[in-house]
Amino acid sequence: MKLLLAAILFLIPGITAAQWKIVDDSPAQNPKVPLIHEKKLVSKAGDSGFFASRRIDLIWFHADKHTFRVIDNGPIDHPNFPTLASAMRKNHCLAGVNGGFFLKDHSPSGLMVSGGSSIGKFGHGGLLSGVVLSSGNRNPYVLRRAEYGPAYKPTDLIQAGPFLVDQGKTVTGLSPRNSRRRSFVLHDGGKWFALGLSDAFTLAELGQILAQAEISPQRKIHRALNLDGGTSSGLFLDRGERVEPIHIEPFKTVRNFIGIVER
Repeated sequence: MKLLLAAILFLIPGITAAQWKIVDDSPAQNPKVPLIHEKKLVSKAGDSGFFASRRIDLIWFHADKHTFRVIDNGPIDHPNFPTLASAMRKNHCLAGVNGGFFLKDHSPSGLMVSGGSSIGKFGHGGLLSGVVLSSGNRNPYVLRRAEYGPAYKPTDLIQAGPFLVDQGKTVTGLSPRNSRRRSFVLHDGGKWFALGLSDAFTLAELGQILAQAEISPQRKIHRALNLDGGTSSGLFLDRGERVEPIHIEPFKTVRNFIGIVER
């Protein structure tokens, strides 16, 4: 009987989502900065105390004015940039995060296109199920692997995965293990895209949270794609003159970054 009840609760929409409390703690926006920064404090319902909340940052941009740039950081013994912040500044990015997965020899896992140059090959598997790209005419996209084709003519592209949210719903089968810091890419299904960074969550938890309307009421999340997490995760946001940037550096050298640039 207990097993049956547990199964029923798992299948009812909203039961798992209801365990999360989301509080908006977004700072006042600098009108000179064209990106929208949302800061959320997330806790399990009923938890209290200073350490109960975990932070999620979302950096939104509009596709008519900005797009993605993939920055190749080169081989591990001679990286092109010492930090995420330096990579963003030298490539004129207003914000950015770490990119996709990479192999032990530091080559990208799956296909990477940076500045029109391709490295690696188009791969398969759960960690390569999504494609983030900027096309030849500078339009940004977050696609499923099966949706992508050469007709997009990417100037910038990485493969990553798994999807956390698709069609506005949490993707089934996400792992409930290994809580860690995570970076990700969002799309509202229209013209708005975002880069994000979270404190430590499992993939299943983050998928539940990002599917809730409260996480970003003005721009409902249609798709969320996981990037390389844990010690690879970092975020940079230039908040304009006289304001310190948001700067959370990855703990290890990563192969690539995803930035937000003007079109």
